[in-house]
Amino acid sequence: MLVTDIFKDFPNLNEAELFITMSIKYGVNMVQLRDDSQCDNEKISFINKIKNKFPNALIIINSNYILAQQSNSDGIHIKESNWNKTIKNIPTNMIIGKSVHLDVDTFKPNNFGNSNELPIPNYIIFGTIFTSSTHPEIKPIGINYFRKIKKIYNNSIILAIGGINEKNTKKIIEAGADGVAIKSGIINSINPEKIIRLTKNALLKK
Repeated sequence: MLVTDIFKDFPNLNEAELFITMSIKYGVNMVQLRDDSQCDNEKISFINKIKNKFPNALIIINSNYILAQQSNSDGIHIKESNWNKTIKNIPTNMIIGKSVHLDVDTFKPNNFGNSNELPIPNYIIFGTIFTSSTHPEIKPIGINYFRKIKKIYNNSIILAIGGINEKNTKKIIEAGADGVAIKSGIINSINPEKIIRLTKNALLKK
């Protein structure tokens, strides 16, 4: 998964579209768009344009469930702290993702209720795994908890996030994650095409 803050990482939506287009062509199969601002026609058009161009790529909207519902996106990603408030607004036909972090004292997911609560997320983004330039203030949790999180969330797909790159992807998959979510490792790279290709190769060898 490529994670991007579309209005922070790029000067305009045209540049964002070019980068996302390149990313999908080189192997990204899932894109999460972070944008907490209001829904408008320009954003809807932007999402629909990418989706029409790449119907097999999954486009996930972070937090903004109105934008997710009014566009042709495939799903919604919900922050851990917003889960209980937001999930009631999400139709069941959408892919639902959730951010999960471990409490450093109990080593249990923060804000976790009953594992039998519905709906169970289709996928979990779990981290921070390694030291991250996006969130340097967060202490990394390491690679030893993927299977525990997978069991807690009824075998949802687990995507690792935080300090992920093409060199440590194989180790993450071997430790029990199903995939990776990368932001700065791709967006800030001088050669993002190469990073995507090498990461994709590491995932395919799992």
